[in-house]
Amino acid sequence: SVGGKPPRLLNFVENGSYLICLDLSSTCFRGAIVNLRGVIVEKIEVMADGRTGEAALELVYQLIDDLRQRVTGPILGIGIGSPGLVNTDLGVIIDAVNLDWRDVPLQTRLAEKYDYPVYIANDSHLSALAEYSFGPDDTRNLVLIRVTQGIGAGIVLDGALYYGEGFGAGEIGHVVVAENGRQCSCGNVGCLETVASVKSILQASGYASWDACCQALTEGDTAVTQIIQQAGAYLGIAVANLIGVLNVRHIVIAGRIIQTGDLFLEAVIQTAQKRALPSIFAGTEIRFSSIDRDIVLLGASALVLSQELGVI
Repeated sequence: SVGGKPPRLLNFVENGSYLICLDLSSTCFRGAIVNLRGVIVEKIEVMADGRTGEAALELVYQLIDDLRQRVTGPILGIGIGSPGLVNTDLGVIIDAVNLDWRDVPLQTRLAEKYDYPVYIANDSHLSALAEYSFGPDDTRNLVLIRVTQGIGAGIVLDGALYYGEGFGAGEIGHVVVAENGRQCSCGNVGCLETVASVKSILQASGYASWDACCQALTEGDTAVTQIIQQAGAYLGIAVANLIGVLNVRHIVIAGRIIQTGDLFLEAVIQTAQKRALPSIFAGTEIRFSSIDRDIVLLGASALVLSQELGVI
């Protein structure tokens, strides 16, 4: 299991060894060198440019090769956050639609190529691990919801990541919340991702970029304001269900959606409050994450540290 808090890392020589960490969850693949204190010492990124299948794998190799050349000490292991369903026991990408990876034995392929321990998990799961390990809450239980191009959640229960029996715990993005809504890429209609993700907000607003959409929100664009509030309300439905099922008191929201600020967060809180049992909701905190866009990279570092050194 993974548990503990960052102070345990103070027992280690800061730059005694290093971790290579990758975040493959965006259109831009990101990599980092992380020391034993969980501090990122160098970052690089490469545009995926729509690469899928073997071409995307070659980009992963390229990223690791580049990072290896920059490391100034021994490498403890490699940690990777991938989109989609990931068998964390075997390091197999069961299904990552955007990368066109199905049953890809990524852990085995990388371990054979680089001769380092390799650990792989879903990007939202690793985000939850990062929040648990490096965030401000003194708790053994939390749910982190990552809202970017898609939506996914990671769940920490009693200090351990809960992956689910089929490794799909937290796949709330494909739970239907909007009856008679738009068709989702998964085949269902009205999934949470179709009404509350960054991608869906952009489509509804008509803006070409997320920065432009957020700027319009700041300037008081009425249409964008309504779209953001509605998106927050839909996420609030999912949050109420998580509260009812898990009774977890720390719900954290991460990802690019944070740029929408209090308007989105308040809509989430208000809707969740209306839909959850009052006595349970009363003890629940819903907030934005204080960790920036490196959250998946930090989660990958925490995964390696927990497996190799028994900390975090």
